[in-house]
Amino acid sequence: MLRLETQDILNITRKQIAGIFKMEPVELKFVNDYQGEQYLLTNDKLHLSNQHYWAKVMDCVFENHVRPVLMCEVLYFLRNEFLESDIKLMFSYDFAEGSEGEAAASAEISFKDSPDLQPDEIAELIDFALTLQDKQWFEELTAKYKQVTVQ
Repeated sequence: MLRLETQDILNITRKQIAGIFKMEPVELKFVNDYQGEQYLLTNDKLHLSNQHYWAKVMDCVFENHVRPVLMCEVLYFLRNEFLESDIKLMFSYDFAEGSEGEAAASAEISFKDSPDLQPDEIAELIDFALTLQDKQWFEELTAKYKQVTVQ
């Protein structure tokens, strides 16, 4: 699993926006415009996750205009960067110091690197592991075979 922090997410968002819109953003600014979503506040903190895909999380400032950036777009940008992965994106805003809340973003990226093999394919690999006399691989494959055939 890979963990990205605020600056990593900003860098990827900036890169993806520049590539898609063919314009370089002047600035990416977090927004704290959640008057209609007061119910999301807990102890002066606001936490957004993948399920809040509709939320505006940033403003992308170009030379001549400002464009909103939604949570779903940031997810899209991360998926473009990390293909074949599951992404859990989180934005947090701390309003303890007032309306200019401190913003932070993080993402957990899990890669789908374990192919789904059929029992007969695993059996063939077990035979191959025996031929190679690779005990560790044989044990891993045997455990996988048992797991797949028990279900």
